[in-house]
Amino acid sequence: MVLVRKYMKGCSTNSRVLPSAAMWSIDFDSVLVHRRPGCRTVSLGVWFAHGAAHDPSLLAGATHLVEHLTLRRCGGRDRRSLAELMDRLGGEVDAWTSSETMGLAVQTTADALPEALGILKDAALEPSFAPEDVDLERQVALAELELMRDDPSERVGEAILKAAWGDHPLAAPIIGTRETLENLGPRELEIHHQDSLLRHGGMLLAVVGDVDMDQVGRELEGLPLGPGVKRPPLEEPKWVGGRLRLDRGAADQVHVRQAFPAVSIRDPLAPTVAVVSRILGSGHSSRLFQRLREDEGLTYDIWSDTMLRSVGGMLEVGWACSPDRFSTAWAMVEEEILRLPGDISDREVEVAVQGMVRGLQMEAETVAGTASLDVAEVLERGRRFDINSVVEEISSITPEKVREVARMILKPEAMASAVCGPEGSWDARTMV
Repeated sequence: MVLVRKYMKGCSTNSRVLPSAAMWSIDFDSVLVHRRPGCRTVSLGVWFAHGAAHDPSLLAGATHLVEHLTLRRCGGRDRRSLAELMDRLGGEVDAWTSSETMGLAVQTTADALPEALGILKDAALEPSFAPEDVDLERQVALAELELMRDDPSERVGEAILKAAWGDHPLAAPIIGTRETLENLGPRELEIHHQDSLLRHGGMLLAVVGDVDMDQVGRELEGLPLGPGVKRPPLEEPKWVGGRLRLDRGAADQVHVRQAFPAVSIRDPLAPTVAVVSRILGSGHSSRLFQRLREDEGLTYDIWSDTMLRSVGGMLEVGWACSPDRFSTAWAMVEEEILRLPGDISDREVEVAVQGMVRGLQMEAETVAGTASLDVAEVLERGRRFDINSVVEEISSITPEKVREVARMILKPEAMASAVCGPEGSWDARTMV
């Protein structure tokens, strides 16, 4: 039974007034509704609190393969009619798998809400596990795996997780391996879908737009939206700090990743870590972009980003360059990382904070952005998303706190690295 109920008073701040003056409350945050009267577009999605990192080792890739099957055939629709309906919606119908979440989402116009809700519910509850569908999607997943193995940026991105976190589930490939994929049959996937993804309290649903709440409530009947949402447990990863080298024949570029241990997404310092990343390499005015790209022309692009998960995190730096420029680029990146904690300016912090706040405000203006921000806040921090509260938290970050966190994170002795390129394009110093 869907946990949505009407009542006339005592509403939370997340309730919305309907024309009938009835009020809606969202029990246990299982259904997150943001009603926007007059908005012509709607966004709705299902987020499963189970991702690839929660798959048992013998079922590695099972969640990703189930995700593939959700929008192949579902709810009794054949493949062609489902594809036509998805195209008719005119927006986006998508499914994805991450290390800690699997999701389904639809963006379309408000008048198409019944069709969008129907697809979402059928894809979540009734994907096809017919042998022919499983066999085909397994072949697609294997082709995806081979494509990733042929892409140096994907290979080095996968390798940096191993270098940082070793054999922890967060470092395992989301897609699984050839061996595990070949052993995943219809029965195994159907059991995984029922027991791991559709478990009671393992799902959040978000709806944003000018929606009819009675209609939404009727359509959601049957979804296992239970009392609260909880992810399967994961142990905190131990930082390995390894250095991996991947030879790639006569490649034209060397692809590089460096990573430093950071905090989990739930840590109060997470926004400050994001400020450090923006100053270091995220944006046009960042240290690494200005020096290596704008001043020296050593690379087309260089960046930094945070990868913060529920039980751990990292700050990552990445770039690609020609083999003859690798040693010079590496040395300059090392110099900037060593220098940054000691001379972060107040102006750099101001620019980074303002950029984060405005980016967040723009994202929250869109229906899809509101849905994803609210779900992330509930899953990661156990609270509803409120733009004013989050803006206040980010705006309160001080230069002193940024310098302190930079010193805590950017320790060269803790760095993990992965390099993919032609043999002989690195020296022993970088690979110690």
